[in-house]
Amino acid sequence: MIRPFDLRDLALIRRLNDQVVTLHTEFALTNNRHPLRGAITSMLVGGQFPTYVWKAEERDAEGFVQLYLDEAGVHAHMVRTALQAEDAAAVDGLWLNLLDQLVVELGSRGVQSIIAEVNESGDELIWLRQAGVAVYTRQDIWISQQAGESNHADLFRPRQSLDDWDIQLLYAHTVPPMVQLVEPLPPLDRGESWVFREGHELAAFVHLHYGPTATWLRFFIHPNADTKIETIVAAALRLKRPHPDHPVYCCVRRYQSWLQNGLETNGFRFWNNQAVMVKHTVHRAQAVQTDLATLVKGKTVPNSSPLMQRYEQPTNSKS
Repeated sequence: MIRPFDLRDLALIRRLNDQVVTLHTEFALTNNRHPLRGAITSMLVGGQFPTYVWKAEERDAEGFVQLYLDEAGVHAHMVRTALQAEDAAAVDGLWLNLLDQLVVELGSRGVQSIIAEVNESGDELIWLRQAGVAVYTRQDIWISQQAGESNHADLFRPRQSLDDWDIQLLYAHTVPPMVQLVEPLPPLDRGESWVFREGHELAAFVHLHYGPTATWLRFFIHPNADTKIETIVAAALRLKRPHPDHPVYCCVRRYQSWLQNGLETNGFRFWNNQAVMVKHTVHRAQAVQTDLATLVKGKTVPNSSPLMQRYEQPTNSKS
């Protein structure tokens, strides 16, 4: 059975701390919060980081999972989990039991999908696949620990509310529709958001999340931007210079793989590759129309396709 964490579970969280598997890279790299501290904080004040405890019916296995719920409460990221069984060889099979019960619990609370990020070479990828979790995309993590010299101008300015519509359009242009279902735009009210325009057109949007131990960097760059990728990356590093004790990690989804040369040119080095996996808690049901008259009566004119902003290169006016 699975249930929310309470004070009876303090010893369990402490005992399984050394077996924790991290499944949310941004949180793991930017925040070194102890699992027990996170569980107690969530129990006392609530918030977006609930903890659930799971125990097998035979009482021969147990574990816990900590989540991060997005602002709308419809997507749950698995931050970390730990499992323990009397038979160590049976741990891989426990993932199926834990996830099945977690899907039921979160589905009843209105959560539509569960997301996990796992190393492509790790056992967790195999276990989650066996539990029916699908790979939606893959990502590469790059790290910079020392800023190089840069003579580039300050291209970026802080995001303003007037930029939000263009940011949404840029997000729609750069993120595949299937991934948009489980990867919303980074929250504009958390961290720092910066924009770069070429003329009146939004060429790039950068989101920075500062944590106690590191900074998390995301790029959204228009594919038709005129400025070189290397220049945009260099300008972004001026916003938050990396340090050996506080590195900058950049997440590059595979549909953005063309960013990687620009990162390497500016001193980033490859750190890890991962799979972004998703398990849906609800499924779309198709209603069958058996009465032709009912079908004709309910027929309406479909909505037109949404208008998308066409990106135009800035032109130099002649005096």
